[in-house]
Amino acid sequence: MTVTTEEMRKIEQWSAEKGFSTTLMMENAGRAISEVILERFDPKTTGKICVICGKGNNGGDALAAARHLLLSGFNVETYIIGGTVKEGDAVLMLKLYELLKKAHTEQLSLNELKGCEIIVDGIFGTGIKGEVKEPFASAIQMINQSQAFIVSVDVPSGLDPDNGRAANETIQADITVTLHDVKPGLLNNKYVGKLVVKEIGIPLISSKQS
Repeated sequence: MTVTTEEMRKIEQWSAEKGFSTTLMMENAGRAISEVILERFDPKTTGKICVICGKGNNGGDALAAARHLLLSGFNVETYIIGGTVKEGDAVLMLKLYELLKKAHTEQLSLNELKGCEIIVDGIFGTGIKGEVKEPFASAIQMINQSQAFIVSVDVPSGLDPDNGRAANETIQADITVTLHDVKPGLLNNKYVGKLVVKEIGIPLISSKQS
């Protein structure tokens, strides 16, 4: 079974109307992503994790993951591309993260990424449309040029989740942790790497409401 971007939007809307808040969805997404990393890497022996966030909900999921990774004992540095988050649940996730550690909002550099053993890609989610512009294009280039193990949140940034079309710059992930259900564009796609599906607590009955 797969779920399109529009179907996922309706599922989330239905769930929120039933009282399952979008904040809780984001928190569960962040925890799920951190658990995937914790299953594969030991905080005691793993080098720095760089979490690269956009300003939207995908960045909010990544910020929640960064907090859980910090609490699990990993060395985490978080970068927000193109300014900072300004609205929605992602603002809360940034505030909660910064109770533990300050996020970076300055220009990302390749030297910083070269020191990362793992990169969490939270730049773009299912809302990506068209080509990737600056400063995001350069950030994606640098992530792909790094030697880090790349974990993408929901979809690799730059990849259209519905048709699998890659933008001018698209993350080449080692693992993609997709949320609730598989998006059709992720199937048999070279940019995805290993595909892992994680539930975020949305009632299964909601899938029948889309």
